[in-house]
Amino acid sequence: MKSKFWKMLGILVLFLLVSYGLSTLLKFEADIKDKIVIIPIQGTITTGSGLFNQEVVDSTTIVDYIKQADQEKSIKAIILEIDSPGGTVVASEEIARAVKQAKKPVVSYIRETGASGAYWVASASDKIVANPLSITGSIGVYSGYLEFSGLFDKYGVTYVDLKSGKYKDTGTPFKELSDDERKILENKLKIIHSIFISDVAKNRNLTLDMTQKLSTGIYYLGLEAYEFGLVDYLGDKDKAIEIAKELSNITDADLVRYETKNTFLDLFSQLSSSAFFNIGRGVASEIEFNSKSEAMDILA
Repeated sequence: MKSKFWKMLGILVLFLLVSYGLSTLLKFEADIKDKIVIIPIQGTITTGSGLFNQEVVDSTTIVDYIKQADQEKSIKAIILEIDSPGGTVVASEEIARAVKQAKKPVVSYIRETGASGAYWVASASDKIVANPLSITGSIGVYSGYLEFSGLFDKYGVTYVDLKSGKYKDTGTPFKELSDDERKILENKLKIIHSIFISDVAKNRNLTLDMTQKLSTGIYYLGLEAYEFGLVDYLGDKDKAIEIAKELSNITDADLVRYETKNTFLDLFSQLSSSAFFNIGRGVASEIEFNSKSEAMDILA
């Protein structure tokens, strides 16, 4: 009886060892199989998270994803799945720089919109695939804010200007811009625009003159962008995958998607934030301004 027990126990242990070995082998094979990672860039590109359910792209997260994919041996190529109208200058430049520094092939796929800062990011990739009817390009910079001085005059409200530094309150919504202040802000926009144009020209191997002609801020349909040399292919996601395989010299690969999943607590927090925001909106409206002219770094 005892020998039968030990025999059964031995068979069970052997079965467990074989099962473990097979599962480890299968996992190892899965780990070493070639992969292509897809990183979605959907929403406004910023250096922080969205407020009240606003769809935004956190540049820090995207940069981390690109670096992680670039270091993972089984990943052979990166596809940026872009649907974004652009965003802030710093955030867009951070992602574009990470794309250029990646050692593995990077393909950008513009599905719906790849404009402004999002196009800056796309231009840094090895190849760009765009839907023929996508919104592409819009190489330009804008700055703007609401100005209330006329409203103050109407209701007898006075703006008291206390400052150290002649231009410290340049861009405040409580007074009109002087001619000097307007020139200062416009010159800063020109500097940003010049850097944007220069980077796109280098990334896309276009002449500076040609890029300047295309950099009026207007957007192009994907098929127009293709004619101008702003994108390499017209197509869909499958085309982007095909190009990624060609660039990485592989015939088959698993697709892996890097994206942040919202937890229940995240969703609860968003709902709570929205609720309190709507309650507050019923009591009073608040407009936030930045003394540095907060819209200065918006690409569009």
